Amino acid sequence: MQVYLNGNLIDAAEARVSVWDGGYLYGDGVYTTLRLYRGRPLDLAAHLERLRRHATALALPVPLDDAEAAAVIDRLVAANDLQNHDGRLRITISRGGDPGDPLPLHDLDRLPSTVLMTLAAVPDAFALWAREGIRVCLLEPGSARGNLPHLKTLNGLPALLAQRQAAARGCREAILVSEDGRLLEGAVSNLFLVRGGRLQTPAGADGLLPGRTRERILSLAANLGIGCDRRRLDPADLLAADEAFTASSVREILPIVAVDDRPLGAGTPGPMTRRLQGAYRELVETALPAAGPPAV
Repeated sequence: MQVYLNGNLIDAAEARVSVWDGGYLYGDGVYTTLRLYRGRPLDLAAHLERLRRHATALALPVPLDDAEAAAVIDRLVAANDLQNHDGRLRITISRGGDPGDPLPLHDLDRLPSTVLMTLAAVPDAFALWAREGIRVCLLEPGSARGNLPHLKTLNGLPALLAQRQAAARGCREAILVSEDGRLLEGAVSNLFLVRGGRLQTPAGADGLLPGRTRERILSLAANLGIGCDRRRLDPADLLAADEAFTASSVREILPIVAVDDRPLGAGTPGPMTRRLQGAYRELVETALPAAGPPAV
């Protein structure tokens, strides 16, 4: 596998980041993850805009413009022979380190950012999960992603621990719950419920990260005439839902068919979830950039 690191394409086994890097030492960095379809990125400009916005909150420079990032992605696609495959792209920006100042507090712009891009094929299992649905686990209150849930920082330990809990319980995703008992999101996804023919999703200002795919689904629903309520949701709302699904850029829309050992709704993917899956796929085909030769 070839990765991009600070201006160069190199073999992943040879890639190295300094032991003084702020991302390694403190989680001082941001990232975004998006899906490529047949080698073409979906929604790249919006992902980069959010990446820069979150980096700005950390006073962290992002030394690539949109055209440069697109050119690097084309090179990665070609180097990894993914022109005809779907891929998972992660762009990570972390603060470069200085051994003479291992805890930098001032003059942060003197430290060059570390820029890493990795690209791998999307697992075949995701298509199976989209067809058959997934089982999720409901975590205890106080399982939010961290103190800055509105930013995609490199402090991923809460989400990682949540995913490990889900795996240990035989589930594909963990649903996070706030200290006061509100449903928030999945460890790597946003959450939607269906009740009485309407969508419901946790309010975006309530300690969660509203993802790009969440925004797209809300727009799709509006275009399809499906009402959506953004409000407080509790675990009881999830258990009583007619349907539910998770949404993320790489995994897309995954129907929830059970919460732990309890079937959700009919225990199969529901009709509104299927309708939105179809609409999302149509949107993907419309929104993809035109195919072209890799940039050099």
